[in-house]
Amino acid sequence: MSVTLREVAEKVGVTPSIVSRVLNDKPVRVSDDTRQRIIEVADELNYRPDLYARVLQSGKSPMVILVAPRSFYLMNARKTARLQQTLRRTGHPLLTADIRLFDDPRAAIDLLLLTKPRAIVWLSPEWGDDSEFEEICSELHERETHVIAVDYQKQLPPDVPCDAITVDRAYGSYLACRHLIDCAGENVAMVGGSSGGRLQGYRRALSERGIDREIIGWLSTAEPPREAYQVTLGLLDDHPEIEGIFCYSDLNAMGVIKAIRETGRTIPDDICIAGYDDEPWTEFHDPPLTTVTHPIEQLCSLSLSVLQDRLDGNDEPWCRIGLHPALKIRASTAGREK
Repeated sequence: MSVTLREVAEKVGVTPSIVSRVLNDKPVRVSDDTRQRIIEVADELNYRPDLYARVLQSGKSPMVILVAPRSFYLMNARKTARLQQTLRRTGHPLLTADIRLFDDPRAAIDLLLLTKPRAIVWLSPEWGDDSEFEEICSELHERETHVIAVDYQKQLPPDVPCDAITVDRAYGSYLACRHLIDCAGENVAMVGGSSGGRLQGYRRALSERGIDREIIGWLSTAEPPREAYQVTLGLLDDHPEIEGIFCYSDLNAMGVIKAIRETGRTIPDDICIAGYDDEPWTEFHDPPLTTVTHPIEQLCSLSLSVLQDRLDGNDEPWCRIGLHPALKIRASTAGREK
């Protein structure tokens, strides 16, 4: 049976209201010794606040909800796990949910709001077009639930009522493609899709080097390594002059590497290759893979900082924070600089 405020108060010799104010860090006239004694007794008795009673009393719970997309890919799983670990430092109860498991995402949000959460931290929001997500942010704001969009891939207008932390994937792709051109020359291909700024970065690197010819192997299925392998075989058959390949992700790079080797070519002597995401295995591959590293630690620490400010009552204008990824040069491109 759970311990009540009254039991803590009786053991300390004060009123329940004093215990409540001390444990909720609210102003109360007690000595430092009494305050410390209340905290020690609460820990000793393993007192836990009645969240339901708190919701009834204040209209809001201390709950924070992390909305994280279900994914079979390691990068998203890494971001979700690190965010969960980081957000727990607020001391607020944390619930992780994936609204894409529901047929009607709006109904899912209504269900989550039954907990009357203080905030929703939304990892990589995907909600139809831009206006739909902006409407959701406005609706949640009206219900006094703050939204922090983490790793959102689009630029939100400054008046949308949420905080947003973005990563410039186009810049990361640009760094990788510029490096490949420096290593391999003009015949650099891209294997992947057009989303996430990858194509924009590839084209920027070509343009800055005065290259007006694109070589692209498009991917469309949910099995990137398998499709990347097939697409790369066709690409190398049609364009035997290719000397560098930028992969949309490290997962794609696995299929690209297999195709390169099956055609009798070597990495990096014949073809330089670069990926994106800096998955843990890339450092130990033979050869180690040059890749773009996603700033997961910065994303998480900034998310915690912004969330804590909002939980503490900060009502400053909505923040828009942009992060830049970095390029890790390894043996899959090293030694080929021209």
